[in-house]
Amino acid sequence: MNAKKNILRFTVSMDKDLLDELLKITGQKKKSKAVNIACREFVKVKQKEILLSLKGSITFKGGANE
Repeated sequence: MNAKKNILRFTVSMDKDLLDELLKITGQKKKSKAVNIACREFVKVKQKEILLSLKGSITFKGGANE
């Protein structure tokens, strides 16, 4: 049984130059690790964008500033 949590194996077609650049930027030797790093970073950026888009549209009541 696979000891790693929620590991999904799949085949992906990817631009070789893009993958080479990704490996160089991340410093990884294994493609799967580099792709995981890139995916995590992409998700973080998008989550931050979503939170920033909510700025001013959420009102908190009962906080320390009230």
